[in-house]
Amino acid sequence: MEGHQKRVAVLLACAAVLAAVVAGSAIARSDRAGAGTLNIYGYGPGDDVQENRATYAASQLQGTDIKRPAGDFNDQVFATRLASGDIPDLVRMGRPRIAQYAAKGVLQPMDSCVNPVKKQYRVGAIAAMTYKGHVYGLPEFTNQITLIVNQSAFKAAGVPISAAQTKNKKALLATAKKLTKLDNNGNVTRIGFDPKIPEFFPLWVKWFGDDIISKDGLHAKLNTANAVSALTYAVSIINAEGGWNKFKAYRDTFDFFGRQNPLVKDQLGFWPMESFIYNVFSNNSPNADLVAKFFTNRKGGPITYFSGNGWAVPKGSKNAADACKYMKAVTSVDAWLAAAKKREAARRAAGSTFTGLYTANAVADAKVYNDVYQSYGHPQFDKAVQTLVHASKYGFELPASPGGQQLVQSYTDAINRVLSGQQTPKAALNQAQREAQKAINDNK
Repeated sequence: MEGHQKRVAVLLACAAVLAAVVAGSAIARSDRAGAGTLNIYGYGPGDDVQENRATYAASQLQGTDIKRPAGDFNDQVFATRLASGDIPDLVRMGRPRIAQYAAKGVLQPMDSCVNPVKKQYRVGAIAAMTYKGHVYGLPEFTNQITLIVNQSAFKAAGVPISAAQTKNKKALLATAKKLTKLDNNGNVTRIGFDPKIPEFFPLWVKWFGDDIISKDGLHAKLNTANAVSALTYAVSIINAEGGWNKFKAYRDTFDFFGRQNPLVKDQLGFWPMESFIYNVFSNNSPNADLVAKFFTNRKGGPITYFSGNGWAVPKGSKNAADACKYMKAVTSVDAWLAAAKKREAARRAAGSTFTGLYTANAVADAKVYNDVYQSYGHPQFDKAVQTLVHASKYGFELPASPGGQQLVQSYTDAINRVLSGQQTPKAALNQAQREAQKAINDNK
């Protein structure tokens, strides 16, 4: 991983120089709309929501040839393209990467493009797109996290649904143990509670009352006492459920996106998960006996963690004007409404359900909920939608940082080392802190 990061850093450095040279000749052209072609990277063909939004955005750019090659964003591919002069006009990438590339001089500020519509978008998501006072594009989804509770598992274990909570850490651990099932050989046959680390580590640190990075994005806080406690606690849950090797081996068998998902097969008791999974479950198993609950802090107040992609324009884009139009169109109220209406109609025709869309556009979310969402006669999903709608009020997001994705990679690698038994939480997070702060210092 370290070697990979060094290679990417070298390529980015080269790309920044190249972009500065190319930008001088390209910016004069980039202010003109209708340049003929819009080359997009990181937004290849996807699901119905993605394709319906892409269709809407294309309809707003009549006369422009839009190219969307297959595949999602990849750092090394992007860096190689920049270094070779094959510069996309518009890119979609994870929001933690935005400030990282902006700090390298690879992206161009899009203030004049974004400012007229900025108020529609969630403050935290826009902040993640903003670096040194300039906004570099527009955010897409938010994917707020809630608790998904397998009510059948609780009933079978004789545990009340009220025990599905994150307010009391001792009670949470006890509930996880009660719900976990092991066979005679000690192999896991039901995971009581999955803390979802390393993915949701920022949420667990927030649960302990702290953040993994300073508000200005310049100081990593990966090895604070609260961060170490958060990781130690999350790992203790996994250890109480058979240990990482057995836990992971069993979880790897799950068919999250199929009809034989963990709810149907009673493989999970409860766990935190992003909003998109409710649409998956409602489509594949509309009769699943689930309950959605807020993930709360230890005072009982709801908290959730936002994540998602963002749209940005590289320096050297030959068609920044259409890039601006496209990213505003594809994340607009009308685009989200068009996608929601078509999904709702398709699900209804198939006798399935629709649980809404949860985006970084707050106006669009309200429209989808008020104008498109309808009850399907499955009260567990109706209640889940209500929880998801309200959860967005309590969201936080990682601030923009020149450390960007390298910060995320640092704590991800650290947690994986702890789970595999290579390091203690404190030693692993100390190493992650050094790596993350170096990335911030090197990139800012």
